[in-house]
Amino acid sequence: MKQLLIGMVALVMCFGITSCSQESTPNLADIVAKAKTDGANWDVEEWQEAYTQMLTAIKPMLLETQEIIKTVEAKDGEELHVEKVTAAAAKLEEIYKKYPDYENLISEFNSIAERSENGKKVLDDEAFAKKVAKELGLPEDL
Repeated sequence: MKQLLIGMVALVMCFGITSCSQESTPNLADIVAKAKTDGANWDVEEWQEAYTQMLTAIKPMLLETQEIIKTVEAKDGEELHVEKVTAAAAKLEEIYKKYPDYENLISEFNSIAERSENGKKVLDDEAFAKKVAKELGLPEDL
């Protein structure tokens, strides 16, 4: 039971890199494709923009996932019940069906960024991540 909760929290944290808001939601697959073809030549600002777009694209999924995680967090002195964890796991599975390929696309984006000096700088910039999270209305610790 604890392992399931830890796994869910770890997954949310993996997705927890942030971005700034835009009027329309960008397409995650398009962002990853552009990073794959052009990312090696991007400067830090271009990687920041791509990162922001990536997080804008996954914001709905992040918010839905965060709400589910909140339902299984044990409050002080409260035990975690198997029923809560089981229900949360089922809801998480529904989210992953709703957002197919997001996990793979996010992983691919991060991998592409890690292979670029400027992309790695952006991924490692916690101040930037917190700033973008705030702009998007996401919790900084997501």
